[in-house]
This record gives sequence, C-alpha cells and structure tokens, in this order.
Amino acid sequence: MRGQVLCVGRNSLDLVFGVDLARLQPDSKQRTSDPALLVGGQCVNAAVTLAGLGCAVAYAGVIGDDAAAARVRGFLEERGVDCSPAETAHGMAAPCAYIMVDRATGERAIVETAPPDFPSFSGRVAEDLWNRTLSVYFDGHEVEASIAIAVEAARRGIPTLTDAEVLTDGTRELLTRVNTAIVPRALAVDLAGSSAPEDMLRALAELGGTAHVVTMGEEGAVGAIAGEAVHFVPAFGCTAIDTTGAGDAFHAGFLFADLAGAAFPDAMAFAARVAAAACEVKGANLGVDRLAALAASFNRETSISE
Repeated sequence: MRGQVLCVGRNSLDLVFGVDLARLQPDSKQRTSDPALLVGGQCVNAAVTLAGLGCAVAYAGVIGDDAAAARVRGFLEERGVDCSPAETAHGMAAPCAYIMVDRATGERAIVETAPPDFPSFSGRVAEDLWNRTLSVYFDGHEVEASIAIAVEAARRGIPTLTDAEVLTDGTRELLTRVNTAIVPRALAVDLAGSSAPEDMLRALAELGGTAHVVTMGEEGAVGAIAGEAVHFVPAFGCTAIDTTGAGDAFHAGFLFADLAGAAFPDAMAFAARVAAAACEVKGANLGVDRLAALAASFNRETSISE
C-alpha cells in the first residue's frame, strides 16, 4: 500500500477503571479495580490501529505541552505514527478522559476534560504531506479544520472518511464534504428520525458522499454504497472486557480493507472483526502483535478469494 493516511482529530490521556455502572448513583461510592493510565482519543485510536495493520499514518491535531502530552506524543511515535503535522499547545495540559468500564458487560461511560482555552487545529497541511497522502480520516471533532481539509482533499482527488458522534451544524456540513461516513446509530437516528436501516442510510446519502455505514454495537452494522443494496454485517463474536474505542477500531479496519481493495461488504466485515478484537482488551488500543495477526488474516483470506 503506497502512500499515507492522514488522521485529523483529537487526542487524550485516558484513566480507565472498572466499576459496577448500575450501582453508580448520586451519593454512592465504589472501589475501582485495576486502574490504568492509557493514551486515547478517537483519532489516536484509529491512527495507531491503522499503523498496526500496516498503513503509513500521520497524525494532525493539537498536542498539549505537559508530561501527559509528552506521553501521548511518545505513544504515537512508538506505534509508528508520524507526528510532524501535529501542532503544540504551548503551556497547555493534555486533554484527559475518565473512562468507567462496567465489570460485567464491558460497556463504558466517559467523562472528558480539557483546558477551556485549548486551541483547535489550524487545518494547515504541508504540500509535501499532501503529495504522499493516500486518504484522510476525520474523527469528527476538529470540525472547522476538517471541513477545510476535506474540501482541499476533494480538489486533489484524495478520498476522505469521517466519524461523527453528535449531529451539529458543523458535523452536518462535514458529512456533506466526505466520500465515506461511518457513524453511530444515535446520530443516524437523529438525522433520519427513524431507526430503520434504509431510512438511516438514505438520510446520510442525502447529505452527500458515496458510502455510508451505521454502527450498532453488539447488533452489528448496516451500510450501503449510494443507490445500491443495504448490507448487514453482524458483530463479530468476542468476550467484551472494555468497549472503549470499538468504533474507532471499526473505522480503522474498514479504511485499511478499503485501501487494500476489498469489496464494500468485505471491508465492513473486517471492520467488525477489528472492533471485536478491540473489545477484548482494556483501553482503546490493541497490541501490535494482535493487529499484525489481523492484517495477516485479512491478507491471507484476500489472496485465497482471488
């Protein structure tokens, strides 16, 4: 695979700990189990997953200027992600997330924090980076910069893919600017006013783009190329320990398979496999060995089918 994937979005330092979410009520207290301090953020999760699968990856976003931020940058570089496009928020602490994972189900609740004046990414992309960019991924957060980059990518004929957690004026416009959108069911229902797969996908298609996927957690995912049949892929079987980052892993798996030339439903199926694997570890990021094994299985199965 020649060229690089440019990943645009946010990063954070995540404190992950196990709780009984059902018992987490006002004025209650619990003792947590096995707390872990990990690097995360949707864009970072997708970037390191893509890198582990074998893609060349660059990260474009804003990294803080404290010890936590140094840990974020160090983790990205350790995983083979080029951080040269990233900007530094001088004198700023890294954004953080507190992730409460249910011990029984692996489901999680997240509380995020960042300095109130933490800067947004400027959207500047150097010409030499454009020249080696094969595809652009957006996590849906650095919206203003993402829209500008998506417009320029379209001008250059570079395909784009976005996530979007919440429907806002900004994310709605971003969805009109990209080739592929992979969004959670909650956003698709908000957009369509219906949870019927055909309605959700039609509403996304009406905004623009050519390929659309709606992820539905343990119920799998539905997707369609605009104007074509709806495809359903079930969630890949796993024993969920922590669902944090499963969606980010799905995006990375889909993009990896798509860039490798997989058919649309096959890319969805591989994405589901990568997402399931992400649920089997604490935190949002799979180890390099597991990612290499997933990529090898994809390449082996692809060569057999050919």
